[in-house]
Amino acid sequence: FKVDNNHLLLLMIHVFRENEEQLFKMLRMSTGHMEGDLQPLYLLLTDCYIYLLRKGAAEKPYTVDDAVSYNELDYLSVGLDQQTVTLVCTNRRRKFLLDTADASLTFWFLSVLKSAMVQGCREPPYPSILTDATMEKLALTKFVSLECHCEVSEVSIHLYSLVHWEDPMDMTLSPQSGTPTSGSTFSTKEGTVMYRSGTTYLGKEVWKSCYLVLSNGILFLYSERTDETPLLSITMGGEHCGGCRRSNNTDHPHAFQVILTERPPLVLSANNEEDMADWMQLLCQSVSKGVIPQGVAPTLCIPCCLVMTDRKLLTCHQDCQTSFFRSLGSADICDVISVSLETEKEYCVIEFAADSAQFLPPWVLYFSGREERDRLLQELNSTWKSIFQANLPHREMRDPLVRKRCSEALELMKSAWQRADSLARGRAQREPWC
Repeated sequence: FKVDNNHLLLLMIHVFRENEEQLFKMLRMSTGHMEGDLQPLYLLLTDCYIYLLRKGAAEKPYTVDDAVSYNELDYLSVGLDQQTVTLVCTNRRRKFLLDTADASLTFWFLSVLKSAMVQGCREPPYPSILTDATMEKLALTKFVSLECHCEVSEVSIHLYSLVHWEDPMDMTLSPQSGTPTSGSTFSTKEGTVMYRSGTTYLGKEVWKSCYLVLSNGILFLYSERTDETPLLSITMGGEHCGGCRRSNNTDHPHAFQVILTERPPLVLSANNEEDMADWMQLLCQSVSKGVIPQGVAPTLCIPCCLVMTDRKLLTCHQDCQTSFFRSLGSADICDVISVSLETEKEYCVIEFAADSAQFLPPWVLYFSGREERDRLLQELNSTWKSIFQANLPHREMRDPLVRKRCSEALELMKSAWQRADSLARGRAQREPWC
């Protein structure tokens, strides 16, 4: 986006490291999308650095998460279907996974980054760009084979996209009435985990057992299961909670943390990898159903990965460190009967047959742009046509209630860029990027 003179002055005061540093481009991306913990990100390119910025408070509009000089860049790795870019430095511990959720944005970013380096401080040779995403493809193929109950050699992946998905288990959208009916509004889970209670004077971590309960969007931590009074309670969707992510600064296995704005994060350790992924997914869902701008109706949208094969549509979360996938939803393409959309809006509603083996309410999918939406529609139509020898019916969404609700959901997603409450939460204690 364009940077005017006033904006440039703020960047020079609060961000730039060098006296004669020149602005090149500034663009929007995000982090944590594939894990369900999406945090908007500003990427600032100058002639010397790539700055990774979060939105800050009024007196300091940006906080610098990190800065990468062009000379320390080793290579760039493009993710599946050009949905992500990873900046890899010569110091391999410095890796930065950035979500574009848009193939065209990925290509444009790579182009302007090359121009910035050519015109800036970087001398040839320039960083190489890896586009094969081999390890991601292998991990995704294995996940799909398990979900589709087929051999790895039989898997055919047609599309991978970072989207927002309305969980039909939380919200049912009736195509006839357009009236959303709330189901289970908040997820519930409880169980025994470990929590980091502090450190000794020698710096050794002290861990204790506790009983954790997530209920009605509030996380309770009890010393024992039978206790009536919790040691701690956290409103997951409130202004004091900034999300949940894997913890990398502890030697304890299966560790994750709940990010808090006014105190250090609550660091927890699950019994195993699957239990940790389950806790993280439910906690992220609880956060996503929380704080919303005044006057905008909430929508229960989950940032996640959308995968399409020759048989199924899958939504899932992906741990960017371990490539562990966790399934969120699944639908057979042969049960799809139509797609409804507004031509100028970045969403679509996929409707399923009422007499299918497993009843599914409509899926509402939101995209970063119309190109990404149309990419899904093209692949879905092609696959559907190979099954039924006919084109998949596309309909203009005419129901005013559905149009209003989906438009409000899109506005809510876009407004995250202006909402300091959602952008700055937990930044001081932020974990490494990957």
